[in-house]
Amino acid sequence: MFSKTLLLVLGRLPLLFMVDSILRGTFLDFTFFSNGTSLQPFNSENPNDDIFLYHVMWNIMLFWVTTISLVLVCSPITYILDFYRWIVGSALIWVSYKCNKSYAQGIPVPALDINEIHSSANSTNGSVLYNSEIPFSVNILVQLIIALAFDQISISRILHKKQNMFKYSRYLFGILFSMSFSLPVFLESTLTTLTVSLSVVLPLIALAIHLCFVIYTISQEAIVPGVLRTTIEIRDIGLDGLIMNIVEKANVSWLLRLFFISQILYQLVSSKVFQDSESWTTMEFLNALIQDILYNMCGTLISVMSLASIVTVISGWSLFFIYKVIQAYEEEESLQPVVSGFLFVLLAMQTGLTAISGDLRLQLLFQNSILLVVANQHFVHNVATDMLLKASTDDTPMEKHIRPLIPFVFFFTFPFFAVLPLWSYPFRLSWLLAVTVFCIELIIKSVSTIIIYVINMLHTYTDAISEDTDNMTFYIKGVCGFLEFICGIFLFLNGAYIFIFESGGFIRLFMMTIHFYCNIYQSAIKGWATYKLRLSSWEKVNQLDSAKQEQLDENSICSICYQEMNDAVVLNCDHIFHKNCLQKWLSIKETCPLCHSKLNGETKSEGESDELVG
Repeated sequence: MFSKTLLLVLGRLPLLFMVDSILRGTFLDFTFFSNGTSLQPFNSENPNDDIFLYHVMWNIMLFWVTTISLVLVCSPITYILDFYRWIVGSALIWVSYKCNKSYAQGIPVPALDINEIHSSANSTNGSVLYNSEIPFSVNILVQLIIALAFDQISISRILHKKQNMFKYSRYLFGILFSMSFSLPVFLESTLTTLTVSLSVVLPLIALAIHLCFVIYTISQEAIVPGVLRTTIEIRDIGLDGLIMNIVEKANVSWLLRLFFISQILYQLVSSKVFQDSESWTTMEFLNALIQDILYNMCGTLISVMSLASIVTVISGWSLFFIYKVIQAYEEEESLQPVVSGFLFVLLAMQTGLTAISGDLRLQLLFQNSILLVVANQHFVHNVATDMLLKASTDDTPMEKHIRPLIPFVFFFTFPFFAVLPLWSYPFRLSWLLAVTVFCIELIIKSVSTIIIYVINMLHTYTDAISEDTDNMTFYIKGVCGFLEFICGIFLFLNGAYIFIFESGGFIRLFMMTIHFYCNIYQSAIKGWATYKLRLSSWEKVNQLDSAKQEQLDENSICSICYQEMNDAVVLNCDHIFHKNCLQKWLSIKETCPLCHSKLNGETKSEGESDELVG
């Protein structure tokens, strides 16, 4: 299974490198391999060239290459191999043309005698007629091998679709390609440049048919069904589920990780730090090498995504260690590493990380990493809070209390030992304010959790507080929620300042909109509704009559808390409950907990009652 996954990833890896080179602006630039010779498609310094037309054609070609590459990355491996066959066929035609041209340049022109040949060789800047002579036997052998390889790679795939055509035309095409590639050898007496060019006409036509076949097959068997399947999956599992399916089927995570490793190896080979450094064991060398690698790994969106795949691994192992310590075993926690990688890419796009050069890029990378660490702390806080409050309401061993408390030590110390020292460095004030408020929000949530934990412990193991536990918890949550709401407003205003005066962008505007709707608007509406419902529940409970002693004798156990009732209130349906227990219930639903009748005496229908119970 692993070997199959590795082969699938290796098949998609060159396409990812192609897209990355286009984003870096180094597509078809072989400077690193050709001693400074750059093979660009046009010379922009030539005043006779139509620069604008060249740029338009070049950009159109890059757009289509990028689109096809991304489509192939998400396609089955069969179509990718068809595309590679087309590339190999193009390379074989180029090799055949070069060999025939070299063979033609090595044949003496029949119209010249030997003296004219020597005189021609010594004239015109010393150019020799026998430029790169290839013997007859070598060239004919090379052309036959190219013809067989071209036939197997580029033609057999098309002919296999039509069994009859493959049966009767298989050898005919092989003979035709062999004659075409070897045309300059057989027409040696009338050898011209036109003959060399004619030798690749038939293979080029076959290669064009092959390309059309690949495009048609992908569009009919992959793109069109994929679009139909996408609409169905979006309706059934949502956009996030669709993205997860594509990531899983295309092995995107392993593809990005292998791309990251390949990029690291390339950076190690081509890094100027190795060339300029005299010693490879000093800390200065290691620091400069790491900075150079990180700088280059943030150059394009593909590189950032590959770096995010490593962030996902690091986040996964870190959270695994934390959950091992606090003994958290929830399936939802496995999604957080993926969310961390997604947030890393989103922060990079929001801050324009790939478009910034110099030391500022590394500074932004550090800032995004700090924000990501704090965001993960908020997630761990939610998990630890659930475990801690659950342990405080049950008679559990002390180990169940200590383990969830361990992350809170880090929550309280991280802002002082990691964030506060950052104020002494020349970071942007807006970013320092954002990350500081983000940490303050975490401290507020942690303080709220600890206070509620202490109240629950006192209520569970002592008689110090009993009746007012729910009220104290409500007001503590209300005060801390209001402080978190203030922090959310500050973060929104800080983001608006960055958007207007520092760096705008659609991604930042989108994130600000999401933040305002989810963390400000929804929180305000939910908090105000909860407060009004609680006030209403207290008013309605205070208006109820106290239960008589006869009713208490008949129903001595509260149906909500299952504790004995010495004092209770009675509803219109004659059900009695503890006053505090009923108030808690009415804060959620304004019906009787047993028969689901309204407080004014109206009884709900059977279907509506079943729905409330469910």
